[in-house]
Amino acid sequence: MATLTHKTLLYDGACPMCQAYSQGFVKLGTLTPQGRVSLMDADQAILAKVDINRARHEIPLVDTQTGEVLYGVDALGMVISNTCPVMGELPNKPWAKAPFRPLYSFISYNRRVIAGTGNSPCGNDFAPDFHLGWRMALITGGISYTGLCIYLFCRLVGIADVLQVFAFVFAYFMLLLTTNLFSAHTPQQKWDYLGHLGVLGIIEGSLFVLTALAARSSNMIGLLFAGQGAGRLLALYLHAQRVKANGYNPRLNIAFAVGAFMLVVYLAYIIR
Repeated sequence: MATLTHKTLLYDGACPMCQAYSQGFVKLGTLTPQGRVSLMDADQAILAKVDINRARHEIPLVDTQTGEVLYGVDALGMVISNTCPVMGELPNKPWAKAPFRPLYSFISYNRRVIAGTGNSPCGNDFAPDFHLGWRMALITGGISYTGLCIYLFCRLVGIADVLQVFAFVFAYFMLLLTTNLFSAHTPQQKWDYLGHLGVLGIIEGSLFVLTALAARSSNMIGLLFAGQGAGRLLALYLHAQRVKANGYNPRLNIAFAVGAFMLVVYLAYIIR
């Protein structure tokens, strides 16, 4: 594995995912510690080589000797090919990178919502632009995955009337949607909040299925209720953190808590 000694990866310092994978490249030895710099902390000499607007959506890899800059999938392709020499030049082939470009855009435009972070309080923020199409893709994906998890949960715990459970969860979602619509948020904030709900739905849905599997395999119904209670508390905490970080109306926390409590009571009633 070759270390990219003259390359600097500029990442979004307000994005925990960006921090994690760029730090991973340093630990693997692909980049030097000096070859990983937050966009917010980069000096003007290196920022002058970069298209700042493009850098907000595609992570740049700067060659400090030649001034060449690769962005997004092209930048990661070079880093990955050096991390895994056995792959050769495969990560840099145009046909190999093509399928990953839409996925990269999906993650990049939604990264602050997926991570649950707000705007950086200092310096240039370098947040991505709002893209309605990619935000709707996140919302749709979150709802679809949550629906699948609810169906699997019902089958695992023996709930016959799956539609009734879907109806209850839909009413819960409508409570949050109505509260969001009538809050003094900008249109982008309202779409972003739905994106946050999509992400929380993925987390909660996964916990639903995992607790059901654990309870079924151990034949301990109490584990199911304990897992559900812990899952709702985690969801409440994550929701409150996202509301605070993004300056949303605190009434959303009340609506979320009321819905979560009613969901726990409802599931306890039909599973008992």
